[in-house]
Amino acid sequence: MMPWELQPLNGGWRLPLEQQAVSRCVLDHAFALEFHEAEEKVILRIEGVFLIRDNGGSHELTAAMPAGLGPALELFGKVVRLATASQEGRLKVAFEDDRILSVEPDDHYEAWEMSGPRGMRTVCTPGGAISVWQPA
Repeated sequence: MMPWELQPLNGGWRLPLEQQAVSRCVLDHAFALEFHEAEEKVILRIEGVFLIRDNGGSHELTAAMPAGLGPALELFGKVVRLATASQEGRLKVAFEDDRILSVEPDDHYEAWEMSGPRGMRTVCTPGGAISVWQPA
């Protein structure tokens, strides 16, 4: 197994982010988390609404409302415990400090995507299917 391969898990996928720390939060027309390891980088982009659950409650967020992204920016430096994508396109990223980021699929656009080294890419397509490209 290459370190950036996606692994099948219960009809979905286990994303290769375990033990990776968020090294950068990026805001443009989407919200993204970047993970760097040596010279390699993985980017997780969220195009629409997402949820963060923490000990302060549940926060519904979107890049379209940047003033409310405080809970998402607090993910900087946090380490991923487990990241999964269901067959229906639901993304769940659990962090070691018990925060959970989740994204539901959207009927009209790509709700989220992850890209990484050697051509690895995962996209939640409109309607909720998952497209996966493994590293070359």
